[in-house]
Amino acid sequence: MSEKQKALTGAEKRRLARIEQILDAAAECFVEYGFHGAGMAKIAARSRMSPGHIYHYFENKEAIISAIVDRESARAAERFAELDAVDSAELADVMTERAVVSVAEKTDILQSALNMEMLAECQRNPVIAEIIQRHDRYVREQLTHLLRDKIGVDQPGARTDMIMMLFSGLANRLLRHPGLDRESMAELMRETMLFILSPENRAAAE
Repeated sequence: MSEKQKALTGAEKRRLARIEQILDAAAECFVEYGFHGAGMAKIAARSRMSPGHIYHYFENKEAIISAIVDRESARAAERFAELDAVDSAELADVMTERAVVSVAEKTDILQSALNMEMLAECQRNPVIAEIIQRHDRYVREQLTHLLRDKIGVDQPGARTDMIMMLFSGLANRLLRHPGLDRESMAELMRETMLFILSPENRAAAE
């Protein structure tokens, strides 16, 4: 628990717990029913709250999506802070092993399905599109900083996009092919990440 969390009052902790309860329920509903099919009544029922209680925290579904994405950004910030503290000489290896573990153990099918649902909604809803693109910009900026300023690769932006493509593609493949051989994919991920993160490998032809 962070120092900030320890400083919260009992009422603040209960409020945050209710918000987490709503966000988790909404994520499940968006995956199960689609964004348009998951009305506030379904979200309320899944979270075991009244619709009025939901509206006390969120004015609409776009606000819930924004909160879900902000929560993911906060988690990403913690991961990037940990990586930024790693010695530059070891960072490529640390990032590679984290990527391997992510493939082998931690890929979240619910999160993958939720991401796909939100991407589909981006094509119809400019508000959702801006929310998703804002998060993407943040992740890209943080990852590019690590590659450029800590590891020292050339064309860090292109390499960042390639890493992000690998993980978004993995999420897509797991939805289409749940029986994916993760063990084999993990080893290939290790080789690919080490190649991308090596300063000796040119990201583009001269």
